[in-house]
Amino acid sequence: METYTYVNIFETKGLEYLLLMAFLVLFVFLVRYLRGPERRN
Repeated sequence: METYTYVNIFETKGLEYLLLMAFLVLFVFLVRYLRGPERRN
């Protein structure tokens, strides 16, 4: 038997935006960490 589940793509938009913002913030901190202490000013 096949079952079909309807998925609304707009229901998860809030969670996706939160994950995107968290990723961007962590990415900025990662880049600052990898650049080293001599260029943090």
